[in-house]
Amino acid sequence: MTRTNWIGFYVFTKREFLRFFKVPHTTIFPVLVTVAFYMIIFGIAIGERINEVAGVPYLLFILPGLFAQMVIQGSYSNPSGSLFVARQWGNIHDILMSPISHTQMIIAYVISGVARGFFLGVGTIIIGMLFLRFEVHNWVILLLYSILVAILFALFGIIIGLWAKRWEQLNIFINFVVTPLTFLGGIFYTLDMVPKSVAIITQLNPIFYLVNGIRYGMIGISEVNVYSGLFFLLAFCLILYAIVYHMFEIGYNLKV
Repeated sequence: MTRTNWIGFYVFTKREFLRFFKVPHTTIFPVLVTVAFYMIIFGIAIGERINEVAGVPYLLFILPGLFAQMVIQGSYSNPSGSLFVARQWGNIHDILMSPISHTQMIIAYVISGVARGFFLGVGTIIIGMLFLRFEVHNWVILLLYSILVAILFALFGIIIGLWAKRWEQLNIFINFVVTPLTFLGGIFYTLDMVPKSVAIITQLNPIFYLVNGIRYGMIGISEVNVYSGLFFLLAFCLILYAIVYHMFEIGYNLKV
């Protein structure tokens, strides 16, 4: 890799990072306000009627799930929106003519998505600490899950950003796939709190395993094996990366 490649990669990554960081009033703060409302409504209002879940206060139980939800939303939104706008406005051609490889482009989009996801995740924890106090149970598991989840949904964001032809199509995946799976992914309940049919649906939901891994890393509670979840995440990240790389190589919807 030449010096020019490194400079181009750095500049492109910085551009994608600043894309969301320069407008926090639309990319960060509104989402964190939503988190605060989640904490107030679900954590305090409902939590007053539920003493403990899995041996911890209900508000602490739902915090890891909210953290996972924000990481997913942020890491998906940045690359999907950036690619869609670049294609619609035509400046995708400037990117394709730049002296950086497809691998570097993909990594830059992923890094910016992971960064946005982590900003929202850390903001969620800060808001949570306004309501309660806790110590992270396992930093290694928490970081591994958080990074892999962010990478996974950043890659999903790239795929949807290339596929979408209209602005509303960007939200199809997050609104009609991720959000329902998230609410049925054990953020607000354990398997023994719901009917057997709902518990079965939850166990078939991949988001359930992501939430449980993050919950274990954050507060030490999980209903499944966290190490198998890590293997699942890593395998899917590699599969999605191969798909994204192929889409770039064949120029799928890169020239609109």
